[in-house]
Amino acid sequence: MTRRSDAPAMNAFRIVRAMLVALVLTPVCCYWAQDQGVDRIFSLMVPPVVLTLLVAVANRLILVRSSRLAMTQGELVIVYAMLTVSCAMASEWMDVIAPYIHSYGLFADRNERYRSKVLPYVSDWLFFKDAKELEAFGAGGKPFRFFVSQLHLWWPKILAWTAIISLVCLAMLCINMLMRDQWTNREKLVFPIIQLPMAIVNEGSGGSALRSRYVLGAMAVMLAIDMLNGFAFRHPALPRVNVRFLGDMSQWFTTEPWNQVGWTPIGIFPFMAAIGLFMPTDLLFSCIFFFFVRKGMQVAAAALGHEQGVFGGGGLVPSAPYFSEQSWGAFLGLFCTAVWVSRGYLREVWQEIRSGQSEARAVPHRLSFVGLIVSLGLLGWIGVGIGLSWPFVIGYTLVFLAFSIAMTRLRAQLGPPTHEMAFMGPNQLMVDFRGTQGLGEGFISRTVTTFHFMNRIHRTHPMPHQLESIKMAEMARVNQRGVFMAILLATIAGSIFGHLVRIYLGYRWTPADVAGDTAGVIGQLTDSPRPPNIAAIAAVALSFAFVLILDVVRFRVPGFPLHPAGYALTMNFGVDYYWFGLLIVLLVKVYVQRYYGLKGYDKLRMVAIGLLLGEMVAEGVWGTVAMVTREATYSISINGRLGWTQ
Repeated sequence: MTRRSDAPAMNAFRIVRAMLVALVLTPVCCYWAQDQGVDRIFSLMVPPVVLTLLVAVANRLILVRSSRLAMTQGELVIVYAMLTVSCAMASEWMDVIAPYIHSYGLFADRNERYRSKVLPYVSDWLFFKDAKELEAFGAGGKPFRFFVSQLHLWWPKILAWTAIISLVCLAMLCINMLMRDQWTNREKLVFPIIQLPMAIVNEGSGGSALRSRYVLGAMAVMLAIDMLNGFAFRHPALPRVNVRFLGDMSQWFTTEPWNQVGWTPIGIFPFMAAIGLFMPTDLLFSCIFFFFVRKGMQVAAAALGHEQGVFGGGGLVPSAPYFSEQSWGAFLGLFCTAVWVSRGYLREVWQEIRSGQSEARAVPHRLSFVGLIVSLGLLGWIGVGIGLSWPFVIGYTLVFLAFSIAMTRLRAQLGPPTHEMAFMGPNQLMVDFRGTQGLGEGFISRTVTTFHFMNRIHRTHPMPHQLESIKMAEMARVNQRGVFMAILLATIAGSIFGHLVRIYLGYRWTPADVAGDTAGVIGQLTDSPRPPNIAAIAAVALSFAFVLILDVVRFRVPGFPLHPAGYALTMNFGVDYYWFGLLIVLLVKVYVQRYYGLKGYDKLRMVAIGLLLGEMVAEGVWGTVAMVTREATYSISINGRLGWTQ
């Protein structure tokens, strides 16, 4: 991840050229993200990495002929930044927006809740209400040209939703720009996730980051294993090397209350283990430690009579041990500690906002602050237009932004392979703290349907990708104003192309009814009004206090091994997939650092990059085969193409 001091200056022409290259690849990236969802459900998404690698290889060939025509490291960073942001926009948020646009109206005849609890209240701006408009869409089996001819029906909805999520992302981007110097230079957060992308752009611009024999050797071995497994998947008679799920520890426990420990898979997942190698050791240990603490909580709760299953205590009906509430308390604690640690810096930022001073290469803090205020104001105005109050929409969004800030800083600091916060969002706090008594059916329906994207799983949350792109651009000495515009453009393009892909796939293969979950939540909250939940509030408060206590102890006791970020990450479902791989990495990392020092760790880091590169290339091959042939293929992902644990 070295800087290229001899790189040509990033003038306007080069920035625009990089943006155009990224925009050309954005439809491919968005199609890949939607068609092969298993390739983008973790922190380092496959489509932008593989596409950037292809651009880097092509650029390296051009560099041999002409250094003037070749792209610089900064241009490649912009390409990756735009691809990763657009991929994030076309991923989980698109999963819970695009198909809901049609589901309520198209399938109203099959679901009474759609007819009585959703359609009377939702806005025509955002959702179709009449199935007659979508008869051809619902039938499926239509070619691409027919899809193009029907886009006039969809553009108002596409643009309305793009406006909403782009304003949310603009607020995030402005916050990232305001906090950039604090997080990247003063606190010096390690940004583990950018290790491979930065090595790729360095190599593609004339560096030698990927030519170590350790990188090439690990890449060759991993690529060979994944290709062998891919052929064995298609031809079962062939041998394979299992590097995914090896077993399930929960099957070892058959008696009460131990059998309530929940799904505890033993899996390696080399690319996730390799990312774990970049994580700071104390954070790596904390993730594993608190994962087992959470499993212990499930057993204890079961002993007290609370059913657990795969993941106990989640959802909008909280129960012991209140994992969603613990997660909320932890993230609010991380947010408050982040603000406290940055209090001196924030005073400097406020002075710059008032004076208007700024660095020549940076986005002015006054502009970022104004952008944040304007985006919040416009979201409030949109909320009024769909029937919600301006103060409520602003407050709701601020709660989500507080969570987003904590998650973004956690990822920059910890670099987890995934961050799966199952069904965690402002709705949870609203139900726990306010209750639903006295809330009108229309209010609940509009809130749940409009802001569902803020309440899902957050595996492809855009804000961490924004900050990592900003960090990469800073390392490559790219003008931050150009990066700001590139990320904003990628946000809009990712939303539009994500919608277009979902609509095309609907016309081609027949759309599914996926909105039953939101209608179920609306029915649950309206049919059984509930008061504030004192136990859930206590869980939020106690976990919030626990995070603050851990931070105090960590700052006062040198070498204290437990970090609150590990607690925040593991109190929700997600680490379950790869905890075993992290355990292996922790043991290997501690051993190498103890007996071989920094030189040994540097070689281990090269091996990790090689493993990542080999897995990404292999997934690029098998993902492409799956998209072209429409057949399931082998996947390196935590979810298989044929099922959850396949």
